[in-house]
Amino acid sequence: MNDLSLLSPIERKVYECIPTGSAHPISQEKLASLVKTSRRSIAEIVNRLRRKGFLIGSSRAYPANSGYYKISNENEYYICIGMLTASRDNLTQTITAMTKRHSERGLDPNAQKKPTEGQLDLLEDCN
Repeated sequence: MNDLSLLSPIERKVYECIPTGSAHPISQEKLASLVKTSRRSIAEIVNRLRRKGFLIGSSRAYPANSGYYKISNENEYYICIGMLTASRDNLTQTITAMTKRHSERGLDPNAQKKPTEGQLDLLEDCN
């Protein structure tokens, strides 16, 4: 069972507004309206909830059935994990291609800024 004591007040409010099951997802826009925040904040909050282990799926069946839902069965779980895995793989391919291009050609020295420590750590992880 999910431990709601792990959540900040805004996380708890968002989580409690998310319906159970993929048949009735709630849109970012509707969640944002209910908890009086921005759509972008909703996306960030849902990602934090997921990282805390809360099983929240999302549907992209635009426009009628897109939104978030609490995962209620194995099928919903595997659909969500598949979607997240595909997103991760797509980002990995993008990072790899950009890193390769950068190592081959570099950047315009006039436009280049010194990378931050965090950026250097990310680049090391990709190589």
